Amino acid sequence: MPDITLTTDWSDKGYTTGQMKGLLVKRFPHARIFDITHGINPFDLNQAAFIVRSFYRAFPEGTVHIVCVLPHYDRENEILFFEHNGHYFVGPNNGLFSLAFKNLKRAGSIGINYKKEFPLVLTLCNAVARIIKPDPEELELEIPINEKLGIQPVVSSDTIRAVVTYCDNFGNLTLNVSRSLFKRVVGDRNFKIFFKNHQPVRNLKTHYMEVPYGEILCRFNSSDHLEIAVNNFSATELLDLKVGDSVQIELR
Repeated sequence: MPDITLTTDWSDKGYTTGQMKGLLVKRFPHARIFDITHGINPFDLNQAAFIVRSFYRAFPEGTVHIVCVLPHYDRENEILFFEHNGHYFVGPNNGLFSLAFKNLKRAGSIGINYKKEFPLVLTLCNAVARIIKPDPEELELEIPINEKLGIQPVVSSDTIRAVVTYCDNFGNLTLNVSRSLFKRVVGDRNFKIFFKNHQPVRNLKTHYMEVPYGEILCRFNSSDHLEIAVNNFSATELLDLKVGDSVQIELR
């Protein structure tokens, strides 16, 4: 029986998470269920995509990841289920998965029956069941995965214009600049990272403690993206930076 993870914007104050976990326990009593987070900002597909892309490979192949954010309550909505890099994913066909992963094309789907009790969570459970006990005939019924375009850095010969895409619980800010993009564009050149009216950062660190308390640093975080942080303080508060703000990297 595969492990099952849950990532949603349902919060920990309502009953939807309880419905979901209760139905999963009924249907799959031997499965281990892991709550990744139910604190995704409401309707924030970009945040959910970043979190899923960052954590899923830490689980064994074969794990089923339920991701439910902005499920679009309408009669034509469907729940997708598909395999990617040895893992299985279940969630609404609202563009989230295209933000999380590249080159997704088609997936199995189940329409939500709103005449049933617990329609959304029941359909999510049914999709998990299709993964655990697949029906070969359903492979011929796959549908296209809806696509959304994520915010991409703007790269020129001497600049990278980036955007803050994620802020964690400690106030550390992740940019849409991967380690591979940074190395490819910057190479051996000197660089300056500018944000708001603060002094630019001219080098990268590995750990927060490489600078004194309260000092700004940039590093590649565990998701392999460029991060702006302040040792022992919240960068988003101290620097007045938030998701959606621009950051410029100048090359020399």
